[in-house]
Amino acid sequence: MRLTLCLSAAVGGLAVLITTTAAAGDLPHVAIVAAASNTVMEQTNTRYTDVRDKLMATGRFSAVDIFNATRFGPGTPTPAEFAQWDAVIVWSNDSFDDSVAMGNALADYVDGGGGVVVSLFANTSSNTARQLLGRWQEGDYVAIPINLSPGTLGYAQGAGELGAILIPDHPLLEGVSTFITRWGVNSSGIFGGYRPLEMNVTPGSVKVALWNTGHTLVALPPNPRVVELGFHPVSSDVVASAYWDAATDGAVLLANALTYVARSPLPAGDYNCDGQVTNFDIDPFVLALTDAAAYAAAYPGCDLAAVDADGDGVLTNFDIDPFVNLLLGE
Repeated sequence: MRLTLCLSAAVGGLAVLITTTAAAGDLPHVAIVAAASNTVMEQTNTRYTDVRDKLMATGRFSAVDIFNATRFGPGTPTPAEFAQWDAVIVWSNDSFDDSVAMGNALADYVDGGGGVVVSLFANTSSNTARQLLGRWQEGDYVAIPINLSPGTLGYAQGAGELGAILIPDHPLLEGVSTFITRWGVNSSGIFGGYRPLEMNVTPGSVKVALWNTGHTLVALPPNPRVVELGFHPVSSDVVASAYWDAATDGAVLLANALTYVARSPLPAGDYNCDGQVTNFDIDPFVLALTDAAAYAAAYPGCDLAAVDADGDGVLTNFDIDPFVNLLLGE
């Protein structure tokens, strides 16, 4: 009761109307956030649209947006842009507009409940402009460490296919029975079939599946909102002699990764959107009641409608008792 009275004194008689554009049970709304090509035409460039179209063809997403993360596009999504997506897939084939800003923004997004899938070459390139830097490298978001071997490109090449499955029946591999890469030979030697050169993963990370060459194909870092893939997500429909074979299950693997990390429904009362209801939700709850704009700025990934304590769509003092009951586990 003391907690209820303290909250009542703090919030007065204010009410906040909660609106939402997504109904419960909607398919995930995801995005491609990639430096896939130095172009201003990302909405029609096949290095972006190939992945979008294959993901949409799985029928598992309500929308797949394309965000050009090079200097020819917007660069780095804002918190408001990230907030509309349940998960994003990130990769590079050219330089990010700002690899530090991108790493910081992705870390903030994951901390706010969003999901991130990272694929080549953002997790293998020896070019720092094509890596995810900043806070991304300082937290628990990374499974495949940045390659620091001098004189290397950061990736291996050549023939390859799905090899050892280290965690049988893992949902990331559901429906994945074949995965093969295309590759070719030119005057410089073998090219294509790209995979991480670095064979190890970071402490606390887990390999889910390998290439038949022993390189990492799928890995999980300590952070449960992140999946790393050891292949370039663009298919052989774009580059026939270099990328994963479009006749195999690469699209299923990509879709599995995104749905695996996609923002999960949060419990009622979880006002800091960390997936649980604890005393750490008290201050965000009071802030939401007293200053909706400040709450939105402090918790950009949170949807008030999803965590409303009494479920009536309006945040008022009448939410205090239900919120206290949720805190007490009643």
